[in-house]
Amino acid sequence: MKRSLVLISCFFALMLGAFAQTVKVEMRNDSTFNAAEDYAQTATGFDSDLSKVNVINTGLQIAQDVAFINGNSGTTLSKFANKEYYRQRADLMVWSTLPERTNVYSTFSFVNNSETTSSINVILVNLEVEHFFKKRFKIRMGRLCNAVSESQFFGRMALEPTSAHVYGRKIFINDAIEFDGNFLDKGGPVFFIGMKPKFKPLRFKGVYAGFHQPFKSGLQLHGIVSMNVQQAEELRSFFPEQRETQTYFSYEAEVAYKQQASSVYLNMGGNLGYKGVVPHTHGQFDFLGTCLPVVSRTGDSFKETFISAVGFFLKPAKLSSKWKFLARTGVETEVLGSLTNRFTALNICAYCLINITKRMVLTYYCTPQFVWQNFSTDSPKYICGVANFLRLSVTLGNPKRMFL
Repeated sequence: MKRSLVLISCFFALMLGAFAQTVKVEMRNDSTFNAAEDYAQTATGFDSDLSKVNVINTGLQIAQDVAFINGNSGTTLSKFANKEYYRQRADLMVWSTLPERTNVYSTFSFVNNSETTSSINVILVNLEVEHFFKKRFKIRMGRLCNAVSESQFFGRMALEPTSAHVYGRKIFINDAIEFDGNFLDKGGPVFFIGMKPKFKPLRFKGVYAGFHQPFKSGLQLHGIVSMNVQQAEELRSFFPEQRETQTYFSYEAEVAYKQQASSVYLNMGGNLGYKGVVPHTHGQFDFLGTCLPVVSRTGDSFKETFISAVGFFLKPAKLSSKWKFLARTGVETEVLGSLTNRFTALNICAYCLINITKRMVLTYYCTPQFVWQNFSTDSPKYICGVANFLRLSVTLGNPKRMFL
């Protein structure tokens, strides 16, 4: 807690010290703003108004969350540390355009969980410095966020498990130094190349590269490839004899067809030369994580880590004024283990976002999971369960990056 407060204080001190001219702090409202929409451009553009130099913009999101799970087996449910939670969360966002073609973004989350009601956790979600050249190329460094696809899950494979993906949002977060190029105005793609560090101690963690290509027809293509390094100590809990680092490769691709009020998409990804826990089993309510499948041979990683997903969403409010309260609804289905005989997991996420007002949004997610497995004798061969998630959020200001 103290360390987080020091970081926040230092950040604001540095930010204020960077201005050589008059500084203006602003929290703007906008009648067209809708908190149920995704506004983040990240690699595809700028989330700060370049015409307003030395203006510190602020925004605040406040939310009440309730989540709980049910399952077909008491043995499985007993493996979850918590079967439900109630928490309050506030995201404070500060961003600004500085002189000399530089932008700064930050988001600090203040979270109070039902298990730790006596204290508030401060989480640094986004802290990014962005320097651009002629509005086409830019260098970004810090705790970055990216949003380039239509899928909720895109990026969770190629950027490895410790890169956080916000459930229900297209944004994913990773610590990196990144170079971006933007040729959208000429009909070309957006591309990004990044290097990831590992801290305590500082070491090389991996590199990644990706692209986003939209077409006038509505077709969109997305892709990410990466090389990642696993440290020996990260593997010893499953492979005690491990003494050296392990390098593996990841890939992910998506094709989408997007219109003004709808989108349908298909994506797939996986690892090559990988050892360790099967990806996408690290969530708080992931049922496959209760039996924890491990890839023990690198030659098996292609089959055992392959993931495919298909989904669509609609924006009824943009189709008819009768549905103006229903901002967004959609379903996404993901299959893990379709190429292996050891397990198969089916994850479904159905969701809707309801505008009580444009700034007060009620969000509901229903995420059934079905697992068939034959590698763990301590777990049932068939596991199924459902997680329900309900959130009421209020947004102040006009933030461009929505993390709730």
